[in-house]
Amino acid sequence: MLSFAFSEEHEAFRATLEDYARSALAPAYRRRAASAEFPFDALGELGELGLLGIGMPKEYGGTGEEDPIMLGLATETLAYGDVNVAAAPVQVGLTGSQLALAGGEVRERYLPALVEGRETVAIALTEPGAGSDAAALRTVATPVAGGWRLSGEKTAITWVMNASSAVVYAREPGTTGARGVSAYVVPMDAEGLTRNHLPGMGCLPLGWGTLHFDDVFVPSTHRIGEHGAGFRAVMTHFDFSRAALGLLCLGAARASLDEALAHSQQRQAFGRPIADFQGISFLLAEQATYVEAARWMCYRALWLRASGQPHTAQASMSKWWPPVVAKNAIEAAIRVHGNLGYAVEFPLQQRYRDVFAYLIADGTAEIQKKIIAREAYRRGSIVW
Repeated sequence: MLSFAFSEEHEAFRATLEDYARSALAPAYRRRAASAEFPFDALGELGELGLLGIGMPKEYGGTGEEDPIMLGLATETLAYGDVNVAAAPVQVGLTGSQLALAGGEVRERYLPALVEGRETVAIALTEPGAGSDAAALRTVATPVAGGWRLSGEKTAITWVMNASSAVVYAREPGTTGARGVSAYVVPMDAEGLTRNHLPGMGCLPLGWGTLHFDDVFVPSTHRIGEHGAGFRAVMTHFDFSRAALGLLCLGAARASLDEALAHSQQRQAFGRPIADFQGISFLLAEQATYVEAARWMCYRALWLRASGQPHTAQASMSKWWPPVVAKNAIEAAIRVHGNLGYAVEFPLQQRYRDVFAYLIADGTAEIQKKIIAREAYRRGSIVW
């Protein structure tokens, strides 16, 4: 029988996390979001709650096997309280999945610190001339005695301003496309490495920035996985993270719509609550419908992942459409609040700016649609 029910374990997990998001995260969201300082205190709390170990190896404090549904519930529920803090389980899951493929020295050094929330590690993939076409990256890893020398530039890197190290994707000279691209762990204090802040109109605590590599030495023990397998490894995990990011945006949208719902019952116009007017109630009904549809799209993608079925197209669907739905829902909530929605003392305008980033980050809508179309043509069917 078809079922959309979460397991009892997942429901209990969500309920506990919802209380934390509302009572601990939400009250300080605007304060944290207005600063470029990374919230290591909140990250440590997530570590204590076990939220940063989802899918990480048990010997380093993780849960062991992947649990895509739990990751989705974590990001959606946390985002109800703080969009930026909610990105942590996804980011740690992405970097941790790469570091877990490294040698024992690297795993011992970084995985416990990530799972416990003591450190952050950035993913350095995007380049000024290679964003969505990540296989066209130009950062070069030249083999030398004892390791490699990295030269090039990376941009739009999440957590780069607060990270202790970065997982850097670079190619050996003479290679093209995805072939020859490997992943390397590079400490931020490496000689020849410089980083610069690239602040955006939102998501300030995420510490976006750039990295410049000027003949940076990386020892042989710091390559992750097999030679030339770096690009394939990270792309595989993007199918996991994209649906979770869609749910992150929808969590923020749900908080905004709940606030609009309450405000519409309290705000009076012409002697009646504005909830009595169809211009308000129908607007909220439309947004509730879109959020519900987008939410289950994301969870279906994660369910496909959990059950070992192909999910590349569904992950891309979950990355381009739910952030749009969330952005529109928050905009609608702002309109319901009128001038209060636009005011900086309320969280709506902050959520709008933070969520807008995900229309671009981790692959634009255009690149996601390209992936979906490719999969449809490959299958010969528009319905999965």
